[in-house]
Amino acid sequence: MNEYIQRFKELAKRPVFLKAATAVGIIVIVLILISDLSDNKKDDSNHTNEEINFVTADAYASDMESQLKTVLMSIKGVGKADVMLTITSTEEYIYAETVKKGTSQSETGYVIIDNGSQKEALVKKIKNPSIGGVVIVCEGGDDPRICEKIYRAVSTALNISTSKIYVTKMK
Repeated sequence: MNEYIQRFKELAKRPVFLKAATAVGIIVIVLILISDLSDNKKDDSNHTNEEINFVTADAYASDMESQLKTVLMSIKGVGKADVMLTITSTEEYIYAETVKKGTSQSETGYVIIDNGSQKEALVKKIKNPSIGGVVIVCEGGDDPRICEKIYRAVSTALNISTSKIYVTKMK
C-alpha cells in the first residue's frame, strides 16, 4: 500500500500530471454548470400560476356545465339540453393577514405556515371563478313556461341574474 502512495506522490510532482488534473477539474466544473442549466430549462417549462388558474377555471366551467345539464334535463318539458358556461375570472385566493400595530403606524403581512419543507401563506378562503353568462339550448326552449323554469333554476343554482342567461330551442 505504501508503495502505491509513494508512486502517486512521484507522479503528482510531474508537470504533466498537474496539467491533466487541472484539465479534469475544469471539465468536471463545466459538466456541473451544464447540468444546472439544463435543470433550469426544465423548470421554465413548468406551468405558471396563471396557466394553472385557467386550467382550474376551465375544469370548474366544465363541471358546472355538466351539473346544470343534469339538473335541467330533469325538469319536465326541457328535454335534451346543451349548456355552455363562460368564465370571466379565475379562482381567487384570499390569504390570512396579520396586523402589527406600532405607536404611530401599523404593518400588515400574511400569516405564514410551515408546510413540510417549505413555507406558505395561509389560505383563508378560495373564491370560485366568476360566471359571465350561460347559454342553454334545449328541446323545450320555445315554450315560455319551460324557459321561465330554466331561468329560475340556473339563476338560483349559479347565483347570477337572469340577464346573464340565454335559452333557445334546439333544432
